[in-house]
Amino acid sequence: MIQDNLNPQSDSVLPYDVVTLPSQGIFIGNRKTVKVTYLNASDENLLSSQALLTSGKLIDSLIDRKIVDKDIRAEQLPLCDKEAILIFLRNTAFGSNYEVELVDPKTKEPFKTTVDMSVLSTKDINVKLDTNNEFEFFLEKSKKNVKLSFISPQEELKLQEIDNQYKNDPQTPYMTKQLEAMVKEIDGVRDRMTIAQFIQTLPIRDSQNIRKIVRDNTPSLNLSIPTTTPSGEEMKVRISLGAEFFRPFYGV
Repeated sequence: MIQDNLNPQSDSVLPYDVVTLPSQGIFIGNRKTVKVTYLNASDENLLSSQALLTSGKLIDSLIDRKIVDKDIRAEQLPLCDKEAILIFLRNTAFGSNYEVELVDPKTKEPFKTTVDMSVLSTKDINVKLDTNNEFEFFLEKSKKNVKLSFISPQEELKLQEIDNQYKNDPQTPYMTKQLEAMVKEIDGVRDRMTIAQFIQTLPIRDSQNIRKIVRDNTPSLNLSIPTTTPSGEEMKVRISLGAEFFRPFYGV
């Protein structure tokens, strides 16, 4: 539903629509939707900013600019929610058809095709979440009941910092730190030090089962769209949502 909203960045009244978040808003107080204003001419200044592009902050800056609810920031949103907002912005600005250039795997010849982004689907959460957005899981090897959660954007950032810090170090703690972010409780115990120590000696079968249940239920947007090549081969096109996603339309 299109409504009018006073844009805090200007004195003009701008229309907005409501975008449903694939994550169900589990990282922003279970707010399942956000209000987002449409792209306009002034956004081209941001989209053409080489400084934002170089710093890697262009997408988050765009999302922060277009979300009406200013208590919600892009840094709080998981990737699937950012992708949903970007798809909405582009579809409402230019339509859902998107031209991509590919290489036919059979002939090795390049070709162009148009895909319809309105058919993109989401992967939903299929476990029962409690009021803390955690879910119960039984570790078969350890015989322990644990409560797990999805990794938040803030935790993802910390994990990325660890990955960068230990990039050339074979003793990187990345994998155990990732498990620590997922495991919130063990047999009723929520002490973080106790959980960290438990994870250090967790049987690998249990650790992989934890990763699988979290991975299989982490909400996501499926950006792969099937298409047919000129030689008749079936293949999937994965939509890339970087700066180039908007670039062809303003000549930069």
